Amino acid sequence: MVTGAAGGIGLALSARFARAGVGVVMADIQGDALHRRAAELTARGARVTAVTADLTDPDAVERLADTAFDVLGDVDVVCNNAGVLGPVGQPLWEVPLERMRQVFEVNHWAHVLVARAFVPRLLARGRPAHLIHTASMSAFAVGAGSAAYAASKHADLAVARSLRADLRDTPVRVSVLCPGRVDTPMVRGLTAPRGAGGDTTVSAEDVAELVWEALGTDRFYLFSNSDAALRLRDQFDDVWRHVSRSPTSPEEEPWPAQQATTVATRQ
Repeated sequence: MVTGAAGGIGLALSARFARAGVGVVMADIQGDALHRRAAELTARGARVTAVTADLTDPDAVERLADTAFDVLGDVDVVCNNAGVLGPVGQPLWEVPLERMRQVFEVNHWAHVLVARAFVPRLLARGRPAHLIHTASMSAFAVGAGSAAYAASKHADLAVARSLRADLRDTPVRVSVLCPGRVDTPMVRGLTAPRGAGGDTTVSAEDVAELVWEALGTDRFYLFSNSDAALRLRDQFDDVWRHVSRSPTSPEEEPWPAQQATTVATRQ
């Protein structure tokens, strides 16, 4: 089951699953675009079902879960992927509060609602399953003019980490997808705010392949862009510089850059 499936990463995920012969329920609020993309996949032999759903509506999400299990029988993978970019390039005090709330409704609360609807059903079946939360590198690296988007992605990272702890010792695995810049309609032509975008761009198909390869494994952090290690190192070096250490002991020496890079790469 893939949310945000009318385009971008969600469409690429749906196509990757369909190419493997997997039945897919595709969900999105953009009904016309969703049904066009589903029809294109069906014409290529895919087994897909399109469901128009407002994922910020708890009742609609519950109906989506009912439909997914009715259509598929058992759900093995839930890609909690719906997202919006929202206002960028504006400092926090200039962003309309209603716009900021809208970003959180989709990027955070919709993900919460999907997890609450699907996880109990997955646990009740006792089968191996995998929940993929699409966050962003913006859950770690924050630039100017990106408060709404970055804050919502920080919140979703926290939800994914909490779910990982909640579901330890169960058959349900959790991963958090943290793409950098991806060539999708959402960001095409966008000039990223200072410090927010990174230096590399990957395709939505690259991201879908990363997710496919991680399914069934214990990999939690899924980083798609080659500059992820450097961006993470910069962030954690900045954190480490502000850690109060008194008195300093050998165990409290700042991390060498090489060690920080190794830690980021291993995740």
